This record gives sequence, structure tokens and C-alpha cells, in this order.
Amino acid sequence: MKKQFISPLAGTSISNYINLLKENKFDIDWKYVPRVLYTSLISAVAMSPFIAVERASKQQAIEATQINEAPIFIIGHWRSGTTFLHYLLCKDEHFGYLNNAQAFCPGHMFYKYFSLVKTLIHILMPDKRPMDNIEIYWDSPQEEELALGNMTTHSCYHWWAFPRKMTAYFEKYILLKDLKGNDYHEFKSVYLALLKKVTLANDGKRLLIKNPANTGRISLLLELFPDAKFIYLHRNPLEVYHSTIKLHNKLLERFSFQHFDQKTIAKNTEQFYRALIQQYEQDKQLIPPKNLIEIDFKELTKQPLETAKQIYTALQIPNFDKAAPAFQQFIHSQKNYQVDSYTALINSKKIAAQNTELSKNTPQIRRYTEAI
Repeated sequence: MKKQFISPLAGTSISNYINLLKENKFDIDWKYVPRVLYTSLISAVAMSPFIAVERASKQQAIEATQINEAPIFIIGHWRSGTTFLHYLLCKDEHFGYLNNAQAFCPGHMFYKYFSLVKTLIHILMPDKRPMDNIEIYWDSPQEEELALGNMTTHSCYHWWAFPRKMTAYFEKYILLKDLKGNDYHEFKSVYLALLKKVTLANDGKRLLIKNPANTGRISLLLELFPDAKFIYLHRNPLEVYHSTIKLHNKLLERFSFQHFDQKTIAKNTEQFYRALIQQYEQDKQLIPPKNLIEIDFKELTKQPLETAKQIYTALQIPNFDKAAPAFQQFIHSQKNYQVDSYTALINSKKIAAQNTELSKNTPQIRRYTEAI
């Protein structure tokens, strides 16, 4: 049997699902109605009752949980190598993290039914991600943005269901432009509640969080955790651009409730890249220098162990020597993995003009291409 990706909304409650549909004015194309109904059936029958049970039994313990050490946040634009670094550093047993099963079903982390959820995810989840062929398992580290989407309507990843509102989701939930008043406080509250829950599930370990969307939320994260540490990854912007288009197209094919136009996706990718990097360059000034390190994707893939040591030294993270054997074992397991090459695409005559225009209009890309 060919495995199919589970919808990012598979683990949401029926109330959150209905609220999301309402917010988007039920703007669903007829072709995708079966997909919408299938997701609603899972939410209503398989998820909502157990979410209610866990909330009743664990809510008090979650609220009382203390996050004693500020998290370490891995940030950087999508397709910059954040997943590889997250997988690598999570081999350090001193870190706690959110895994795939928890991200898809954040309302089930402690209930005994969660073992069935893990089994279901293992059965249905493909062995590799469609955008880069990285192997995935139910307990692989995952972005907390997926969990947020299953807990609230306040998540940028709802753009994969409603791509016609992609710009609105980006500006509100990544750049935080229109996230104000009660929405802002609710987002902070839900985000903190999620990290408390993950902390409790990991027996109080320090959290290692990876989420490209957080690249635009530095100010909010520092409000919650003034001493948070940040690892920022950057990669050749033209590679990032073409790889991100591939990411969106692959996921929209599987999850969208609406028809989408590839030219619009390409245009959004360019505009979002420019805006996100500008936001980062502005907000990184808020981070104390001792709490930020910037890593080049090339160096990470060329010398992963040395890069990990550099991170631990710069951010004063203990236990590198203890974690090094686990790092080395993971690095060895990935020795045959081939990173997608976009050289031919970048150099092709067909899109040469597009790349030139992109470089001209985006200062970050121009600086990078001039440097190399």
C-alpha cells in the first residue's frame, strides 16, 4: 500500500477546524470537498473526544509547568538546512523536543490513546518527506508550527489549506504586522502553553525548537524568553528560492482546499523571502550577541560535527563531548544522503532573467551572489 501524507489538520479539534473554515468563509473549491470532509471526520470522531479527556486530566499540570531554561531556537528561511541541524542536535539527550506524533496530535501527548496515534502515524506517514527525501519517523523532531495549527487558527501553516490567503497568513503570523490586541495575546498564550506541554512531556529538559516562521517572531520570542538563544542558518538565496517553490508546490498538492497558481506561489516566495530576511536583519539587533550564532549551510553540510561544536562553544551550551558520539553516529547514517542541487536550474537560460531580476530586487540575494 502506498503511504499518504496525513493532513497537517489531522489532529485538530472539531471546534478549531470549524473556526478555521469560518475564518476563511468556507472558501473551498468543489474538487477538494472530499478532502475537507475526510479531515473533519477524523477531527470529530478520532481526535476531539480524546483532546477533551486529556485537557480535563492534564491542564492543571501543564499550567503549573515551569520552563526553567530558555529554549534554543533554530531559525532561518525554509530550505536553509534547519531540519538537518535540528535532527543532528536533538541527538543530544539533554535536549527536549517536539516529535512528529506530538506535532500532529498535540492534544494527545499524555493520554494512553496516544500510543494508537503513534501507530497510525507510523502506518500512514511516508518514509521520506516529498520536498527533500529526508527520512521521517513518528518520533523524528518536528516544527511546533504544525502543533500550533492543530491547537489554534493562529498559524501561518494554514496557508497550505488556504493558499489564496497566503500573504495574509505570512504578514500576520510571521511578520506579526496585523497580529494585535487580543489575537496577539492569545497567540503568545497558546504558544507558551504548547512549550510548557512539550517541557512536561520531556521531563523538564531544555527545549530545542526549530521553526522557520520564528525567524520573523524574534521580538515576540524575546518577550516570552529574554535569555533565549538563537541559531540562524543561511544558504545561497537562489537555492533557497527554487527549493521553497518546490516545497510549497509539493505540500499544496497534498493539503490545499483551493486551486493554486504556480506563478503566484513563485511571486509569493520571492516577496516573502525578501520580507523575512529584512525582518530578521532588523530584529536580530534585539538579541544579545552571546545568544546568537549565524551558520552557513555549506559549512554545516561540509563539517557538521565541527559546526555543532562551534554552536555549543558560541552559545555556551554544555555537554558537547558527551553528545559528540551520538552526533557522529547520526552524521555517519546520513553519509549517502544527497542534497538537492539547483545549480542547473539557477544557471538555465529559461529562468536566467528571473534570477537576475530576483537578485537585483532583493539586496540580500545581491550581496550573497556578489560575495561568491
